[in-house]
Amino acid sequence: MKALLLAMSSRPTLAKMSSSMVEEYRLKKRLCMQMKKIIYLCIVCLLLATPLKAQLSLAVSNFNSKKYDKAKEKIDACLENDELKNDSRMWFYRGQIYTAIAQNDTKRYGALKEANPDAIYVAYEAYRKSMDLEPQKTGYYIPALRAQQRNLHPVAINEGVELYREGKVESSLKAFELAQETNRRSLLPFIYGGDVARELNQDDKYESSLVAIQNIAVGAFEILLSNEELEKLQNSEEKKIRLEREKAKYAASLMFLYRKTKQYEKGVEAVDKALQEFPEDTTLRAMQVEFYVATNKLEEAIVKMEEAIKKNPRVSGNYINLGIIYEKAGKPAKAEEAYSKCLLVEPGNFNANYNLGVLAYNQAASLTSEVDKQTLPDYIKNGKKKEKGAVKAFEKALPYFEKLNIQKPNDDRILKPLSNIYKYLSSQAKEGNKVYKEKYDAIQKVLKGG
Repeated sequence: MKALLLAMSSRPTLAKMSSSMVEEYRLKKRLCMQMKKIIYLCIVCLLLATPLKAQLSLAVSNFNSKKYDKAKEKIDACLENDELKNDSRMWFYRGQIYTAIAQNDTKRYGALKEANPDAIYVAYEAYRKSMDLEPQKTGYYIPALRAQQRNLHPVAINEGVELYREGKVESSLKAFELAQETNRRSLLPFIYGGDVARELNQDDKYESSLVAIQNIAVGAFEILLSNEELEKLQNSEEKKIRLEREKAKYAASLMFLYRKTKQYEKGVEAVDKALQEFPEDTTLRAMQVEFYVATNKLEEAIVKMEEAIKKNPRVSGNYINLGIIYEKAGKPAKAEEAYSKCLLVEPGNFNANYNLGVLAYNQAASLTSEVDKQTLPDYIKNGKKKEKGAVKAFEKALPYFEKLNIQKPNDDRILKPLSNIYKYLSSQAKEGNKVYKEKYDAIQKVLKGG
């Protein structure tokens, strides 16, 4: 009984039990309210997110219907959704929509392009973002790559042309540079962009275009020929030769730029590479000589020219270049030998005849200059001997200049040294003095315009 009484006395009173229940009720109520708030927020977020995701579907639908203004509005709204900002599909269609805006192929939305002058750049960034979001190059990677090459690329070229015609030269260059990025194998944007860069005196960008052109397949140069010219090419070999000649012109332009900017080391590397593709191009061979001389690589140049002659001994220009190198190296006898071999290949070669004439002429002129500076005792000692040497050298030079005068009459480069030869021989030669005097007088009349 005592134990029972103790147990009864330890129970909570009715008042206490009611208070506990009230507290528990209040706690449950607070938890319920918090849950309702969480559910409400989730519903709100869901309601907000669903329309934003729907924007992408609407953007695609409007794009397919060519309602580009509506498509732009919806695709721009997609940028407000973090999930869509990491969706390669969204970026792909953003590129498609802005490319369409830049292309502006419908009159209905004529003002849309004007309102979005940077559409091609927005499109390009969108395509690149779509590709970046596909590191495994799956999903929308290939569609985005193809779209920028096939869709955006020609639009960028056309925009560059339009801007140039409007006199917006710098903006034109920017558009061509974008076209270059969208398709590195396309020739026209590099040619157009290079021409505009040269016009703006931006040598670095001009150089980049010319370098890129060297990496483009020769077949791409067909686009530069007229249909009429293409029809005249009888076979594939003739066509190949013609296209190679066209590409070689741009290789030469790169060399001329390196010469202008005095980037001779770059010139050496570039011309050697170009000559691997066009080994018989005389302009490139001449530039090779110039760059090797400018960088004081004369012995290397001699080796390369001799190798070129060995591979094809019928190319007369290689003998000319070899002779020039020998002259620069202070080896006139070897230079004369090279020029003489050139005449065996091509007897009427102007440069070989001219250089041989100049070699002998300079030797004679050097001797006459020495005589003019001599004192009387020195002249008595060896002056006559030097004058005889000068006569011999002038007589050696004479037939070359006379031949050249027939090839190119009234050319001052020929008439002036020829006149000096006749004048000297008219007073110093052992015979024919009168004839030399008559020829000298005749040339003087030509030089004076008589």
